[in-house]
Amino acid sequence: MGIGAYILIAGTSAVEDRSKMLERAGYRCTIMPAGSGLAKAIAAENPNVAFVGTADQSGLDVIRALKGNPKSRHIPVVAVDVGPGPDALRACCDAGADDVFESDAEETEILARLVSLVRLSGMEAEMHRRAATAGDFGVSVNTEVGVSPPDEGFRLLVVGVGQDEFEAMCPMLSKTGISYVAEADPYRARSRLKDEHDEEFAGALVYVKPGEDSERCAFFCRSVRNDRRLFDLPLFVVAEEGAFRDADDAYAQGASVVARMPIDCDFVDVHLRMLHRGRALRRALGKRIGRALDAKSADSLGSVYSSEFIQAHLQRLDRDATALGRQSAAILFFVPTIGEVAALYGDDGAARLRQQMADWLSGLVRVEDIVARTGSDEFLMLLPETSQNDADRVRKRVIGVLHQSEFRLTDNVPVGVEVYIQSALAILEPGDTLDRLVERASAALA
Repeated sequence: MGIGAYILIAGTSAVEDRSKMLERAGYRCTIMPAGSGLAKAIAAENPNVAFVGTADQSGLDVIRALKGNPKSRHIPVVAVDVGPGPDALRACCDAGADDVFESDAEETEILARLVSLVRLSGMEAEMHRRAATAGDFGVSVNTEVGVSPPDEGFRLLVVGVGQDEFEAMCPMLSKTGISYVAEADPYRARSRLKDEHDEEFAGALVYVKPGEDSERCAFFCRSVRNDRRLFDLPLFVVAEEGAFRDADDAYAQGASVVARMPIDCDFVDVHLRMLHRGRALRRALGKRIGRALDAKSADSLGSVYSSEFIQAHLQRLDRDATALGRQSAAILFFVPTIGEVAALYGDDGAARLRQQMADWLSGLVRVEDIVARTGSDEFLMLLPETSQNDADRVRKRVIGVLHQSEFRLTDNVPVGVEVYIQSALAILEPGDTLDRLVERASAALA
């Protein structure tokens, strides 16, 4: 769902249909007709995402103006009504578009890819919020983000087909400047992305056939998306008929873009460049957000924020929720295993487990989310601009990972400790204080 994110639709055809489609998905929409001063009008509205029609040159001029203006370049722009042919796609990319949809794009495809652009906008907003709260605690965060990633020299990991087979399927890829390595076995392909010392790829193209190969390739996609180091790696899924129920299913498995057969090399090149720009920007924003965690803003455990920081940050989230109609969520985690460890192995063992839990929780969330300690054995995860459904998926993923893990305490404890966690989800309400939020979540602990 769109959690109230604001989408502006400007200078496009079929605007009423697009607006209704987005509103059904939970977004708020405004329509602006084409005309002079359109770029300034969009910048003044400051939407989460702008849809700009590019059926003629004026649409490209609007995108250039938005991306050339320091006050509006942070707004993700979707080029729509794009004409046929590789030159039209390339022109939108060169103008600065963050995504491109041709005129025959399906509703499920638009909604699936819109999520990452809304998240990009949310990261930008959270960077400024987090920097402001950090400033209250004496921590300075520079919010200037300038990213100019390379537009060429990409290496692509091709999964699901061998080298010869892929060269026959996509013979013109070399003319785009993209080099590639083909790995037919998805498990072997995943091992090439094992750690930061392995080969560097700008993205992966995953060719999916029906049957057993479909599940193996889906495993590759899910594994990448669940890896905190790789979750933003661009994934192109090229599926044969019957490999997925529909395009929505492919996106649910982790696809960034679903490409169609026959593989269009220019399509892959243009989208890889746009996705690479978005990835570089997310990483730059993430570094800025991460700098808000400092000795002055952190809990004594160091890797999570203090309850005082969360209390102050809730007030800023509340103001944005009131002004912009955004919804945020929180997940409360209570770890009774820490008390059990204290009884069995003493306070030192409990302190070691408490520290490990703080480190693990902070490492399992998106960079824009916040983990704080709100009690001796209690942690709160704050998810800005996140719907209840999305927050519950995060909760289940975190619980699933932790319940499959063992934690080592001290040399005097030869066995690993399996941790049991109780968790509960709460949606932020107007005027919430930390005490009210924790109390409401505690009542639902399970």
